Amino acid sequence: MFATACFADPSVLERWMKTYPFLPGAVFAGLCLIVLIVVALPRIQSWHRGRNRPVLTPVQVEELLQGPGVLIVDLRSPEAFRGGHIRGSLHVPFPDLTRRFEVPDPAAKRALVLVDETDVLSHQALDLLLARGFRWIYVLKGGLKAWRGDSRPLAK
Repeated sequence: MFATACFADPSVLERWMKTYPFLPGAVFAGLCLIVLIVVALPRIQSWHRGRNRPVLTPVQVEELLQGPGVLIVDLRSPEAFRGGHIRGSLHVPFPDLTRRFEVPDPAAKRALVLVDETDVLSHQALDLLLARGFRWIYVLKGGLKAWRGDSRPLAK
């Protein structure tokens, strides 16, 4: 009702614009801020989880894949793994992680890169494996969502 009264009588709208000349700019800035928060929120969460932790970007992981020194450990479900994964990755569902990686192999020379869909499970797995004595463990920052977002290839 208020809006129809304002737009029906142009003098009311003109008075508002004279009284509050900054209002259109403030509304536009507020909308831009909301859009920025919605777009950046997933990245902020991933950044917060990875703060002071060994994380790698998709570009860094792809560079490591060029050599023999890295093993990608995919922690997702079997269905998600079959839907697409990083080439050469080892599928170890998160519930099986503690059984499959009981103790570190002292002769192992390869780094582990933990991958899941968003990186939440990877950070939990990182804590478990570090507590068991594993070293040279990294997390793919942003998970496979970031990998796909950077247009990196997936194997099926």
